[in-house]
Parts: sequence; C-alpha cells; structure tokens
Amino acid sequence: MTDSSPTTVHQPYQPHPYLGGRAVALRALAAWRSGGAGAPRTVLITGDSGSGRSRLLTGFLMLCEPSHRERLDVSALDPTTVPPGELPAPPVFGATGLTALQLRWLVADHFAPGAVRAEELAGRLAGIGSPEQPVTAVVADADRAGVLPDLGEPGRVTEEVLRPLALAPGVRLLADVDRAEADRLAKELPADQLLVIDLDRDPWRDEEGLLLQAEVSLPRPEDAARLARTASGPLVVRLAAWSSRSLPDGPTPMPRTVGDALDLQAELHGVTELTLRRLLAPLALAGAGEPLPLELWGPLASAVAGKDLGPALAGGRHLLLPFFDLITAEGRPPAVRIVHPALAAELRERFGSTVREVRRRLATALLATLDGEGPGRWAQASPYVREQLVGHALEGGLLPGLLEEPGFLLHAEQVRLRAAVEHLVAGGAQLPPPARTWLRLAPLFIRQELGPELRAALLEHGARQDGGPAPEFGFELPWRTLWARPLAGVRAVTAAVLPAGGAALVAYRPGGEPELTAYDALTGEPVEAADELARLSEEERAATPLGISTGGDYLRLWTRGADGRAGEQVAVFLSAEPLGGADLTPDGLLLLADARGVAALHPTVLPTLLPPVPAPSAAPDASAAPAAPAAPSAPAAPAVG
Repeated sequence: MTDSSPTTVHQPYQPHPYLGGRAVALRALAAWRSGGAGAPRTVLITGDSGSGRSRLLTGFLMLCEPSHRERLDVSALDPTTVPPGELPAPPVFGATGLTALQLRWLVADHFAPGAVRAEELAGRLAGIGSPEQPVTAVVADADRAGVLPDLGEPGRVTEEVLRPLALAPGVRLLADVDRAEADRLAKELPADQLLVIDLDRDPWRDEEGLLLQAEVSLPRPEDAARLARTASGPLVVRLAAWSSRSLPDGPTPMPRTVGDALDLQAELHGVTELTLRRLLAPLALAGAGEPLPLELWGPLASAVAGKDLGPALAGGRHLLLPFFDLITAEGRPPAVRIVHPALAAELRERFGSTVREVRRRLATALLATLDGEGPGRWAQASPYVREQLVGHALEGGLLPGLLEEPGFLLHAEQVRLRAAVEHLVAGGAQLPPPARTWLRLAPLFIRQELGPELRAALLEHGARQDGGPAPEFGFELPWRTLWARPLAGVRAVTAAVLPAGGAALVAYRPGGEPELTAYDALTGEPVEAADELARLSEEERAATPLGISTGGDYLRLWTRGADGRAGEQVAVFLSAEPLGGADLTPDGLLLLADARGVAALHPTVLPTLLPPVPAPSAAPDASAAPAAPAAPSAPAAPAVG
C-alpha cells in the first residue's frame, strides 16, 4: 500500500545575511553566549589580518542586539547559530586607537565605576562579577589598539585588560585578537575554560563562505571558483573583486595574498609597484583617527616621492580604486582612508629601511600646511595635522625639536603625543623643560579631556613648579603663577598679615619641622616666626573680591557680589595630586598647596575687580610735610560655598 500522506521537506537554512557563512564559528559563539554546561568562559577569535575576525564578531553581535535582531529573519537561520533572544546585548569595548590604560578605564567605569586613580583599576577588574552571577564583556579589535603603530600596545592590552578579565571568575569574555596574543593567553588560561577560534585553520576556515563571497563579487562563476581556491581570506577576495571592476575589460586577477593584490593591480594598469606604493603611502603610514583630507593626498604623496605625483594621482582613480574608502560627512571636506590595516601593514613593510625618511618627508609636508609664526599657528592646524603629525615626527626623527614648541604641546592630539613622548623617554631621550612638565601633567589632561586653554594655564603653573620660566602659549591665561616653592606634607594653607603690611602664605605640615612655614605672598621669600603672624579677621575675609570652592583635587574661583554671594566663575584649577589647601589674600592672590609644594597665583581678572587707584590732581609740593601712609586695604574672605 502506498503512503499518500504529505512528506515534510526540510529546506536548508539560510546563511547569515551579513556573513554569508561561518556557521561553525557562529555555533560556538552562540553556545558561549548561552553559558550552558561545558561552555567556555573565554572565547578568542583569531587569524591572520584580513581573515574576517572583525566581520565575524560584528555579525555575531547583530544576533545579540535586540533592536538589530528584530530586523533579521532569525527563523530562517540555523537555530544552533543564534544566541538566546531573552539575553540583553553584551557590552562591547572597541580597542581601536585606544591605549591599554584607556581601555581599562572604559571597562572599569562600566562594571565598577568610582575609580579615581589609575592604580585602582587592576583591583576593580579582578572583582567584576561573581561565579554565581557572571557578567559578559566583549573586547573588539584588540589588535588595533594604540594610537601609534609598532609601539606594542596590543600586547599591553592583553596583559592589562584581557588577561585580568579572562582570569576573573565572574567574567565571561569574548575578544578579537591576533594570533600571537591568542597563543600567549592560551598558555596562561585553563584549557577547559578557553576556546580559540582560528579562522585560518580547520574547522573554522570557511571555504564555503569564501566561495559565496567570490560568486557575489565576480560576474563569471568559473572566475569566482578559482579565486576562492586561490585567495587566503576574505580581504584578498575583496581586493581582487575591486581590482577586476577597476578594469572591466581586463583579466580577473587571482591574488593569493594582500601583497599579490598590490602587484597585480599595478601590472594591470601599467604602472610600477613603487609608484602605487608612493601614492598609497600617506594612507598606509597614517595612524588611527582622522581620515586624510582629499586635498592633502597629492602634496603628501609628492613629498614621499620627491617629485610631483599630482598628475599620477589625478589620473589614477581606477588604479587606486581597490585600496581606499572615500569618507564624506556633512560640513566636512571629502577624505580618504586605507581599506584595511592589513593593507597598511603590507605597504609599511615594503618601505623597509626607507620608512624613516618617508616619515620625515610626511612630517615636513604637514608642517608646511601651518600658517604664521609662534604658538598661535598651531591653534589653526587642521584636526588631521594635529593627530597625524605626532606619529610621522616620531618615526622621522623630528619630534624632539617639536617638543620645544609650547604650541605643539598644547594643540597636538594628547593621547598619541603622550605615547610618542613616553617612547622617546624609554629610549633614553632627554626632554626639553616644557616637554618634561607636559609629560608630568599629560595623564591629567587626557583623563579630564581638558581643552587647550586650561592645558596652557596648568602648564604655566607646572613650569613654575618645575623651576623654569613660564612659556608663551598664545592664550590669555586665567592666572599667572607669581612663585612656587617645594614643600612636602602640606595639609592646609591660610593667608596671614605681615608685620610691615602685605600678606603671607602660612603652610601647616603636621609633624613637620617646623609645623608652620610662611612665605611672602607676593615674592615667595621665606618669612620668620610664622606662628606669630596675624590671621585675617572675618571682616577682612568678607571684603575680598573673589571666592573659592574646593574639592579633593580641584578648585573654582568666583567673583563675589557686594552681598558676599558667589557670582561668575572666572577660573578652574585642577591638580594631578590631591590639593593640600587653598586660600585668598586680602587683595585676591590665590594661595594653594599640593603634593609638590606651595604657590601663589595672580588671577587675571583681579584688575577689573579692584577699585582703581586715583591719580594725583597736581604735583606735590616738595616743601610740604609728607603725607601719612594710607591704611592697608581690608583683606577678603577666601572661600564661598
């Protein structure tokens, strides 16, 4: 008897719409996200640069993000590749262009906020979550960490961020790393708690997905099949496809590596590999951050070549097509960026021993874009110049000279400047005084994201603390430091009245010898018998034109109305160390102490607040008796709030 009941036909599952494959890897990632029995606590996605690590991670996170997941037909996908829908999206920390310290702050601020000092971060990372209630963290593009290439930042991310998270029993970690860092972590983590997904090795290599990518990218199936068999990874397929489109009537190139793609493209368009390399050098040697403004591409490429490459660039649109992305944004000029870090790395390697000279030429060309003289010229520099000049100058040998310019210290991008200067110091370089002061204050500038004006004011004070003159920054500063003296252990300062008139700073040092130390507030000269100086009365303090409010490591300076209430804020002072105290003299000088010592600052706003001194109406009569000295003006209160 024939069974006439309908037969159920199981249609094959659709591939991931963004990935077009990677089912085996997605299955492992979904199991990790579910956190079931036997699932590893840590998963590392690795492979050669250009193997598709970032793309796989992005595709997986699409399935984890509820708002994005709603736009996908999840029912058409293999259910074993889809993470549980009831779970929230995991926090993702992108490492691109960040230092290890910045990444640690990001993670700590998310899971355990409240840290004030960098020294607290290690303990906070170790205490995240618990085995009973673990937290999930995703670190993307760890191999792209660092603001400058070749300074070892990905290794520091492994040591200072990934390793502590992977060892924390309350953390379930997913990270995208290069193979060297994956191997390093694999030696330190328990094997039963770690899964390494190497996209260049079985079972994770996705030949089916590579073929699908080639079929979508090329018009002839036979070319697609051949390219999928030849190319080492998705990036090579992408470059070959764009190369084919750049000359539709030409042969389809069949590169195996990124380097092959460069060589075959140059051959296809009848130019030398050197010309192509020089045209791409400004893109390849740039660090993370701002894309290259299109108007600078020609001058920078010409500087690299030592001759005018403008015509070659203008006529090389099809030649260059596979290797750059055009960046457009409203209100900004068009710009370009290299398509992938693996291509940039290949080009950097090809420059070999000449890379130092190439960097020097690029730095010189960027400096030529500055107009004018003095510190003010740096304020007008484009964001691209402020960012990228640092890296080129470092490798080109020009950075030590630039560090003598206060305007450069103020306006260069602070994170990469700190990385570059610390690299110089580690190599034994001696910094000029302004740069030494800047490096001491750089953590404060970066952590607080201070603007150039406040950086200039704090550098002025820091230079005086370090015993040097205040540089000229090109800004009207909110204060000028009259003097600074080293004095350890200060826990409070107060203004006092000198016997002959004028004000003094009195510093209190518990357990010090002596406990009270005094200085002339105007000159900084030591004053004897500090314990005998008269303190300001409440009436004297109430008459001050200014007031201060203080925190642990900052103070704000305000004008005071006739009723004593705080008016307009006129200055903010931030300290890299806890403040020991602050006060105001009767005529408005700011006295303060920190871990480095004591100082007196003259607020710039003071002349507009103090009553003018009347000019004499006539020349004095020499025969007349001398007038009695004027009574000292009443001192004013130092603090409001």
